[in-house]
Amino acid sequence: MQQKRHRTDASQSCAKRWLAKFIRDEDGALIILSLQIFILMMVCTGIAIDFVRVEDRRAVIQNTLDRAALAAASLSQDLEPEAVIDDYLAKAGLDYLDVDTTVEEGNFKEWRRVTIRATDRMPTLFGPLMGINELYTAGNSQATESIGNVEISLVLDISGSMNFNIYHDDDSRWNGVYPTRMDQLRPAALNFVEQMFDTVQPASAPAGRLSISVVPYNQQVTLGSRVGSVFSLSTEHTQNTCADVFKLPTSQIAISPSTTLQRTMYGDSFDYWGNNFSLVRTTSSGIMNCPNESFASVLAYGNDEQTIKDKISGLTPGGDTAIDVGARWGLALLDPAARPALTSMISQGWASNDLAGRPLDYDDGTKDVDDTAMKVMVLMTDGQNTRSYSTKTAYRTGDSGFVSTRNSSAFSTNSTDWDNLYYYVPSYYKPYYRMRDGAWLYSWQMPSQKYNITWQTIWGKGYTLQGFIDQFGGRAAGAAYGMSKTAIYDTMAEQSEFSTKDSALISLCEAAKDEDRNIVIFTVAVDAPDAGKEVLSECATAETYAYEVDALDLTEAFASIASAINSLRLTN
Repeated sequence: MQQKRHRTDASQSCAKRWLAKFIRDEDGALIILSLQIFILMMVCTGIAIDFVRVEDRRAVIQNTLDRAALAAASLSQDLEPEAVIDDYLAKAGLDYLDVDTTVEEGNFKEWRRVTIRATDRMPTLFGPLMGINELYTAGNSQATESIGNVEISLVLDISGSMNFNIYHDDDSRWNGVYPTRMDQLRPAALNFVEQMFDTVQPASAPAGRLSISVVPYNQQVTLGSRVGSVFSLSTEHTQNTCADVFKLPTSQIAISPSTTLQRTMYGDSFDYWGNNFSLVRTTSSGIMNCPNESFASVLAYGNDEQTIKDKISGLTPGGDTAIDVGARWGLALLDPAARPALTSMISQGWASNDLAGRPLDYDDGTKDVDDTAMKVMVLMTDGQNTRSYSTKTAYRTGDSGFVSTRNSSAFSTNSTDWDNLYYYVPSYYKPYYRMRDGAWLYSWQMPSQKYNITWQTIWGKGYTLQGFIDQFGGRAAGAAYGMSKTAIYDTMAEQSEFSTKDSALISLCEAAKDEDRNIVIFTVAVDAPDAGKEVLSECATAETYAYEVDALDLTEAFASIASAINSLRLTN
């Protein structure tokens, strides 16, 4: 018995030692923890995969809803908005979604707002491990297309180079009769006008939604009798309706009808030094400061499609290029400061009463759609800035300093007039300079009967500015004051040339694009040199708003601009 008890005690003691050793032994302790972590990682990874799946589906759903909303909101859409939305969802494989669509429209269908709300339920792959069987996602999209108000200035280059022919390697295309750039511009601009009326001023829309001003330009902008009469042009002559707006501050695009503008001097004040020029301007020997032809006049605030088309169809090329002057008037007609001019035109029956109150104020974010307008300038050229000239006001009216002992109109180079012509400098002790021989005479040596020659008389003879200086002014002022002919020209002429005009154009465009105005500027450079392309590109609202095309692609460019204007009126 004692031996058996000893064995039992020994067995118990061995078991206790083994158990104690097992408890102290740490081998394999991480296996359980690792299993637990592994299971947790699988669950988290699975849930992450489910979230990635649902986000991917959400992106597809949202993109599809956005496209469907934009298409359904389009006022040119013939299908019912709900049908358009169903078609977009079906083609994207999303016709299983729970969709709630709301369509709102104006009384005259001048605007449409489409709101889409969709709910998606996606079964999870790993979510059940945590009791999540489905993930929900919601998609919301809203699009509005409003006809709204659109004010456009169509600023078109009618300089002489627009009469250049377009040659093509494939002569059979033209049968030997090559069109000009103007031949290509007219249908392109006409198509643009048609698109604007179709999208902004359809028959179903209230009248007065669209106004288009056509601003032709070469070295100047001819306002024409109507527009010229509602702005304040100086009155020293009335032979044209151009203004020396290149003298105005380039940071200010507004031109108030109450502000007197220096009327461009008639005749030819161009700088011809170093080139052949004529004493008297002829058709072939000079360029008019202001052509003042009816085809070149501005059509301001047109809202009759046919009237606008007739203006475009009548455009005729000729002259130099002043893009800055064209842009200046294009922008001025969009600025609210010009409102009194339109009011006056309406009162005279020259513009529609449907446009009363235009140009509308700039949108400050607080105005209703009916009280604001998208303001757009389309600026086109086939060249680059060259020149604009005029004559300073002091040399337009009053005594010229020349006197004649014959009569008050005897001012010419013929021998009878020349022999009796003098230049008078009252401060000299011998104040009379005789033109025929350069002699200075005392007052007592002069005949008693003398006639003052006015500037009106001189320019009425048709003299070019440099012709006058070369034959008369240079001789007289040179003798009296020691001035060179070029110095006399610089004293008398108003000049705007090349880089000065480029800088002015850029400043005007920057002012127009300022956030307080947000005028949208599209530019079209047609077969233009690099200088023209560069300045127009800098003028445009964005790089994609600057078109550089050859004349054959003009219609496509203007159609693209029309589509872009329509797209800008869509809001998400």
